[in-house]
Amino acid sequence: MISRVRLRSFKQFEDETFELADHVVLAGPNNSGKSALLQAIAVWHLALQRWLAARKPSAKGRKGAAVPITRKDFTAIPLREMKLLWTDTSTALKKGEGGKPGFPRIAEILLEGKRDGAGWRVPVQLRYQGQEQIYVKPGDAGVEDLETARDVNVVHVPPFSGIGVEETRYDRPYQDHLIGQGKPGDLLRNLLHEVYERSRDDWSELCRAIEEIFQLELLPPRYEGLPFILCEYLPSKPAGRSGHSQPRLDVSCGGSGFLQVLLLLAFFYARPATVLLLDEPDAHQHIVLQKQIYDLLRRVAVERRCQLVLATHSEVLIDNTSAEDVISFYRKPHRLASEVERQRLTEALKRLPTTDVLLAESSRGILYVEGETDFNLLKAWAKVLEHRLHEWFTRRPFWHANQGRHPREARGHFFALRAIDPQVKGVLLLDGDNRALPDHEVAADGLVVLRWNRYEVESYLVNPPVLLRFVERAWMPLARRPAESYLRDQLPPAVYRDPLRDHDFLRRTPVSKTLLPAFFQAAGASFAKQEYYLIAEKMERDEIPPEVVEKLDRIAEALGLA
Repeated sequence: MISRVRLRSFKQFEDETFELADHVVLAGPNNSGKSALLQAIAVWHLALQRWLAARKPSAKGRKGAAVPITRKDFTAIPLREMKLLWTDTSTALKKGEGGKPGFPRIAEILLEGKRDGAGWRVPVQLRYQGQEQIYVKPGDAGVEDLETARDVNVVHVPPFSGIGVEETRYDRPYQDHLIGQGKPGDLLRNLLHEVYERSRDDWSELCRAIEEIFQLELLPPRYEGLPFILCEYLPSKPAGRSGHSQPRLDVSCGGSGFLQVLLLLAFFYARPATVLLLDEPDAHQHIVLQKQIYDLLRRVAVERRCQLVLATHSEVLIDNTSAEDVISFYRKPHRLASEVERQRLTEALKRLPTTDVLLAESSRGILYVEGETDFNLLKAWAKVLEHRLHEWFTRRPFWHANQGRHPREARGHFFALRAIDPQVKGVLLLDGDNRALPDHEVAADGLVVLRWNRYEVESYLVNPPVLLRFVERAWMPLARRPAESYLRDQLPPAVYRDPLRDHDFLRRTPVSKTLLPAFFQAAGASFAKQEYYLIAEKMERDEIPPEVVEKLDRIAEALGLA
């Protein structure tokens, strides 16, 4: 079993260590390194086997010549050119990096493990030779360790990408080539044929699993006397119909979920492995089917004493794995330490788009508001006031629009963000129409809840001199008279005289749906709610209600920007 992997200068990992168990789930967003870890183990296995085939594991050989591998023979992963194995494709040392500038940068994949209670440790080093070739050799490793590592059989199954139309019998090197090219589906029939020919017991187990899950009957593969391998199945038997009258269908007629599961089981039984690396085994599977398949894979892995390492985005797989067996790839890869962290991880996968992940990694906190109008109004007021939040609003702010959903949605989103940064800060700014909602229903550790006293953020635009000046400048002086008449008729005298104070009218009136649209209509203007921030930008400092300043201060304080 592999217990630890350390990667240096390999793909996106300059220097990273991973602690593994007999069953490990790698979870996180796209392009975070899950597949790269699986690929690193596959590269280690390929490089070590090539070196052992050409050199004896003696002290002299261990320190002696490396073995070349061409891109054509590099069957671990698909590569356009060999330098793509190196971090930032940098294959030579630079000034100040601890070596002579221009000398080769050595990429290293170190695996440690245990066998029969004894530990082993074997690093494999990669040296770039050119676009088409690299040199590989073990690093500092004992002879016994090399002999033990020789028996570590790694099988890497990339994501399923479809099935070939026809297959003849392929030899093992060409099969490995197809896997390395990311085309495992092109050798599905070969794998099924190998299982059937080598062990009828294994074939029976595979067939039982397929029948249990999909209610389909796999038929024995045939190749003798045919130009290609024939793999067929019988569909489920309809009520009142004889099984003998069922049509034989080629496996390519099956759905993508069926083919994905069939491929995984075919690898299990055709390639007995000590380490099985599965990249997105849940792909193409219905959420209900994912757990069933996952349980099956784990059971077969245990029965065959196989270490299972899989990369996934599936909440189902994560929810059914102990926290200590999950490695999160949010921010810095790490093993989860508690069930709360596992829950945060599943919420992050479910709720967070890639942009939120990137912003969470670079921002000190997040602001939750009702929508874009709220955000733009706050930004405009911060600019007018020259508030310290203005820079935050201008330079890549991290905010989330609740968009009419229950405020508890913001709490769930914030909970998910803590999978990326447990120390992230947050502010939830609620409209006054949520004043009856208790804080405890939306509050969370690290999330500050603020509420507008007035009905909504647009209520703070209700200032007759501001509104009248805006329509007069934006359209024409003739618009002022009907607009002013409208405000005098609709606003209570106290609000008209002193709009900066809080009034009951502003606490209970949804002005964005009533007063403001009708005001612009009276002025003969067409003005959308999304453009209300333009009014805020034309306000003077002393025309902005004191509560707006107070809210900006509290947001800055809560986000650690004070």
